[in-house]
Amino acid sequence: MSPRGNASWLYQKKIKGGIRRGFKLGSYPAMSLARARSTALEIQVEAEQGVDRVQNAEDAKARLEADGLKERSVKEVLALYISSYLEQELKAGQSREERKRQLRTYLAPYYAKFISALTRSDLQIIVDNKQSEGKIVMANRLRAAFSAFTGWAYRRGHMPEDVGGSVQRAGKENPRERTPSLDEIKAIWRQTFKMGELWGPFFRLCILTGQRSRKDILEMRWSWIDFDRHRYEIPKPKNGRPHIVHLSEPVMTELQRLKDQKVDSPCPFVFSTTGLTAATGVSKAKAHLDAHIASEHLEVDPFEPWVLHDLRRSQATALAEAGYDEGVVDRIQNHVATSSRASAVAAVYNKAQKLPERAIALDAWAAMVTQDTSNLVALRKA
Repeated sequence: MSPRGNASWLYQKKIKGGIRRGFKLGSYPAMSLARARSTALEIQVEAEQGVDRVQNAEDAKARLEADGLKERSVKEVLALYISSYLEQELKAGQSREERKRQLRTYLAPYYAKFISALTRSDLQIIVDNKQSEGKIVMANRLRAAFSAFTGWAYRRGHMPEDVGGSVQRAGKENPRERTPSLDEIKAIWRQTFKMGELWGPFFRLCILTGQRSRKDILEMRWSWIDFDRHRYEIPKPKNGRPHIVHLSEPVMTELQRLKDQKVDSPCPFVFSTTGLTAATGVSKAKAHLDAHIASEHLEVDPFEPWVLHDLRRSQATALAEAGYDEGVVDRIQNHVATSSRASAVAAVYNKAQKLPERAIALDAWAAMVTQDTSNLVALRKA
């Protein structure tokens, strides 16, 4: 186990007539226990015969360099792909980091291979193993990552053929339709108060605003917030269009409390643990929240798995069922209509379009979640 919690299989064996060697077999869980044992057994048999894999690899590398025929390894080409393509061409954010993590994790067992020796079978086995676990979506994401990487490597002459382009898909993906009911949203809301002074407010703002959890909430800056007008503006949301969000009274209360906590240690980000960058660790925090929810539902029906994005679907469904206009709900969640690109003037206008109606709907949503109906204006419909 590394200090960061990454697990790898290691095997030590003394070479017959030589020194003791340490072999890194691969990373867990990309390499299974059975596969690690099989690889270790191969090394053991070779070592007892006096075969030294490490020395042989070093000798082969030296011969290639001496002949001017040096070939890059999978690790070297992947590092080049990440630095010269992914980090230059892909937009910074969660998707890019996840793509980098997938490639590094699942190609790690093949790092020592020459890139030309990487086969379609090597990649297909990874996809098939993930499919066998029932993780169809993840399997297809890995297949797409491999295809993009090997295609890039082939076009630049690092590989004799594009082996990733012919890897088969894992299967058909079913679109996610989980929409937590209002009662489930209230259950989630209650448990957020057990999540401390950072993650509790984060989850509550995700529920109340209906905005995208990581880009629009987790990366929220104090400079975006207008406390006087009860609103904040997201300058660069997912669809690229600046977006104004009304802040209901419960949201204002959360933000004011967070602001008061940071008086002595100012930070540009609303949610931060370092004082310099936006907080990280959403997945771990979500797991803790799920544990709190599960403990409440031990004696009743189990709580069906959900993801943060489902909160947006719940908000839209509840407001539509309460009679709020679909166009208002779409603008609350900053959905892009299928039409031609707006002019510069229209774009400025559209980010505030129907803002009064959106404010009324968001106040009503806050009342539904918190069950606080003291603000009668919140119950008026657009």
